Order: sequence, then structure tokens, then C-alpha cells
Amino acid sequence: MSKKHLLISTVILAASASSAFATNGDNMLGLTALQWARGGSVVAAPVDIPSMMYNPAAAGEIKIDKGGFDMSLGLLNADRSIDTSAHATDSDSSNYLAMGVGAVTKISDKLSLGLTAGGVAGLGVDFAGGTLSPAAPAAVVSTKSLFKIAPTIAYAVNKDLTLGLSPQIGYQSLAMRTPQFTLPQTGEFGFGAAVGAIYHILPNLQAGLSYTSKMKMQEYSFNGTSVAAGGEGTYKMKMDVPQSAAIGIAYRPIPKLLFEADVKWIDFSDVMERVDLEGPTGVIPLTYGWKDQIVYSLGAEFEAVPGLTIRSGYNYGKSPIGAEDVTSNYGSIAVIEHHLSLGITKHWNPAIATTLSYTHGFNNKVTANNAPPALAPVSIEASQNIVYLQLSFRF
Repeated sequence: MSKKHLLISTVILAASASSAFATNGDNMLGLTALQWARGGSVVAAPVDIPSMMYNPAAAGEIKIDKGGFDMSLGLLNADRSIDTSAHATDSDSSNYLAMGVGAVTKISDKLSLGLTAGGVAGLGVDFAGGTLSPAAPAAVVSTKSLFKIAPTIAYAVNKDLTLGLSPQIGYQSLAMRTPQFTLPQTGEFGFGAAVGAIYHILPNLQAGLSYTSKMKMQEYSFNGTSVAAGGEGTYKMKMDVPQSAAIGIAYRPIPKLLFEADVKWIDFSDVMERVDLEGPTGVIPLTYGWKDQIVYSLGAEFEAVPGLTIRSGYNYGKSPIGAEDVTSNYGSIAVIEHHLSLGITKHWNPAIATTLSYTHGFNNKVTANNAPPALAPVSIEASQNIVYLQLSFRF
């Protein structure tokens, strides 16, 4: 397969990715089975080619002769509910597909070029009318997804240090329906960039650092309706993608065993604390109130027998939605905090491997401290199960 055809195939495969319910706020833990199996800890010791979405230096660190690609498909099952003093209601939408792909080729011993793509963020609910109260018969429905394409260049400065750069193109789609307004599905493009580095401190110890800029999205324009801001007409708003930074360290005490620990900061407060929806005659302030999130992830992998590797991971990030924000986030129930993962990789030969992973996001409930007395107590809660399958090819 030529380099040109390899990259084109990557884009075509990734274009079929669907929106998914995310886990660290509205961010996915990863793009692939290998990344989910490690709990998202891939900054210091990249586990596959699409790891360059989170640290562009990964494009130069993957063990390949000439090139390779990874393709992964995931199924997410998410349970979300709203509990009021009257009753509890489950979201009718619970199953989602996700896909991540990546390809890389070595130009020289020092220079590598890659391309990765997939769904990196998203959320959505579908609550029937009357969920909040009989006086609010309108349904609460939302879908949000972010698809990214990241061409990447990595350069090995020396045997210990690899640097990476990745301009990123995003397409974010959004639809919302609440008792206050209805905004049909639409999408916009945005642009950002990521930089990263991986440094080998010792032969068995390495560190990684990455930064992803805020992705500036084009302004949404909906042909929607609202009783609060002008009825039927054009509604506009901006919803950018937050910047993030991550640092990780990986240690291999013996050749068959690896441990990695990562810490990531996601700047949710900059883009999701308040969003203004501009209508024909006024502005509706959407006070989501999201806080910045610090995500801690731990991963381990062990080659049990030649050709068979077992991986596990743990991921924790405090919910960006606090008790004071519950009543503003019925359509964005992103409150899961703890995740445990397990994966297994079979190398069929030096060129081909398959990976299966399973992740459980433990149930978490957040109860409002400012709900209307007629509804109190009001809480939102979520849990989820995620299964991914991956094909890896090296040549």
C-alpha cells in the first residue's frame, strides 16, 4: 500500500465515526481499544498510532519499520437519569458507536508523518416530556459530538528526545430541545493545534508532555424557536472546544511489564461556564457552570506469554458539574468520575494484532442544592459500559 493510499483510507474510515457519550466531562478517554484499556494513559508511552491525537510526538515513538495503521470500533452503553421528588426518568438514548483510526509512515530515521482521526468528545440525552414536572411537558433532548482530524509530524532530535506537532481540524455538531427552546441539528468547523514531547530519561523510564490549544469553532446558526427570545427565527451561539495540557511518566521495571501515570488539565470553565444563545429579540444565557477538570489516569500492561499482552487502566476526573449546576445541565449529564478498564492484545504475527477492551464507568449522582422547592431534591446520574475492538497492522 502506498503512503498516499494509506492516508486516504484513514480519512475514509474515520468519516464513519458516530457521536458518543463521553466520560471525562464530554471528552472521551481515548480513540481506540488500546487507549481505553490503559485508562487513557498514553502521553509518555504511546500505545498505538492514534495516540498522536493526545501527544503528537507519538508519531515518532511507535515501533515500526516503514509504517502502519490502527483501526478501532467501539460500542458505548450509557445509562442517564433525572430524579425529582415526583419520579425518576431514564434517558431513552443509551447506545452509541465510536471509531478511531490512524496511520503513520517513516520518512527517515528522524522524521515521521502521520494522520489520525475520530470522535474525541460528545454527549446526548433523550428525556420524555414531563420529566421535570407535569407543568413542563416538553422533552429534554440533546446531541453533541466532536470529530477531529489531526495530520502530524514528529522529529527525533536525538535518541532520547522526540518532538511532535499537529494542526487539528474539528467538526462539531449540536442539537438541543428544552422547555425554553428548540435548536435543530447543525454543525460547524473549527481549528486548533497540539504540540508534544517524549523524553527517555533512562532506558526504562520516559516522560511525556503535551498541550492542545483551544479549538475556535465557527458560530452556530440555528433555524430554531424559543418563547423567551423571539419565537421562530435564527439563533446563534459560540461553543469552542477547551484547551488541555497533560504530563505523564512511564516505567518499565522488566521488559514485559509497563506502568504509566498521566495527569491532564481540561479548561472547561473557559468554554462551558456560560454560553449566550442570541435570538431574534433577546439573549438566553446558558449558565452550564462547568468547572476545570483534572484527570488522573493509571495504566499497566504485561506480556503474559509471547504474543499475548494484558492491559488494565484506571481513570478519575471529578465531575465538572457541581451541585449548584445540576438544574442547568439536564441535557448534558456528564458526571461519571471513576473508570476501570481491562484489555487483551493478541499478536498473530509480527505485522498483525487485534485488541479487545472493556471499560466500566461507575455510577455517579450529583444532587442540586438550588432546585425549586416543588421538585427538590433533584439529581442527575450516569454510568456506562464501553467495549472496543481494534486491528493493528505494521509493515
